[in-house]
Amino acid sequence: MTLVPDNALAEAIKIALSTDHNPKRNFTQSVEMIVTFKGIDMKKGELKLREIVVLPKAPPKEMKVLVVPTLQQMDYARKAEPNVVLSKEELQKLQGQKRAVKKLASQNDWFLIAPESMALAGRILGPALGPRNKFPTPLPNSPDITEYVLRFKRSVAVKTKDQPQVQVFIGVENMSQNDLLENAKAVLNVIEGKVKSATNIDAVYFKTTMGKPAKVRPK
Repeated sequence: MTLVPDNALAEAIKIALSTDHNPKRNFTQSVEMIVTFKGIDMKKGELKLREIVVLPKAPPKEMKVLVVPTLQQMDYARKAEPNVVLSKEELQKLQGQKRAVKKLASQNDWFLIAPESMALAGRILGPALGPRNKFPTPLPNSPDITEYVLRFKRSVAVKTKDQPQVQVFIGVENMSQNDLLENAKAVLNVIEGKVKSATNIDAVYFKTTMGKPAKVRPK
């Protein structure tokens, strides 16, 4: 189902990027898409989203990825140039270092962990990831994980917590509006596939980091 026509999404993106909504700043602002829901009781767990979406148009601002590979995967992991690469032994040494763990949790978006290190990562990183609504993701077992890591450098998490809404990074303000539209559609398609009914989506907003939101309602 397509709840919001492409032209309505495109118009809202255009408005969000306009000077009326988006005064010039001395840094490149992110562009976020916010989807609000209605008729859903979040306390009863009627909607739980924890989806991974690969953005079709890679933003110049890459997601920051932390990787804990196996020994056989180490060289392939480094080839992908993630933000952080830790061996299992280096991860173990973080035990009890709460400040260092919190820093890693706040400075990275994705945590790709070899299955053999998943329990260890849960014990050491979990207490810092949980409050930030982040989560470890298992690496595949194959040695060559280069493309897998690269994919996460352009992936976003679509996740709900307590409020009936999701807020997702879709790019930066100097990307073309068509590229932002393609990324928005990719995220929205995943959300539409998870809600029980088309009527559960209340509205879609686009906004830059410091700008005002531009709203579009489903048809």
